[in-house]
Amino acid sequence: MLVSSIARFNAMNNMNNAAMNMMNASNSFQSSVANMNSFGGEHDLSMLHEMDKRLSLDLASNSLLYKISYLQEKAAQKRQNQEIKRFFDVMV
Repeated sequence: MLVSSIARFNAMNNMNNAAMNMMNASNSFQSSVANMNSFGGEHDLSMLHEMDKRLSLDLASNSLLYKISYLQEKAAQKRQNQEIKRFFDVMV
């Protein structure tokens, strides 16, 4: 039961970290769009394009990490419930 609990807490921690990273990437993306008027010229537009690609990739990878961690947490929860049920079946 302890291992299942640790796995669940680890998965929830990963979910929280991924959600925070998604929020940071989204905020950075919105900030760069809001300050778009400060960019000028071809060099700055290419820099803005690189920032857009990087932040979009960060957002996508963190979203995937969040979904994987969510599924890990659900699997650990299911395993923990089975262990508890098996423990009480043995007790009875």
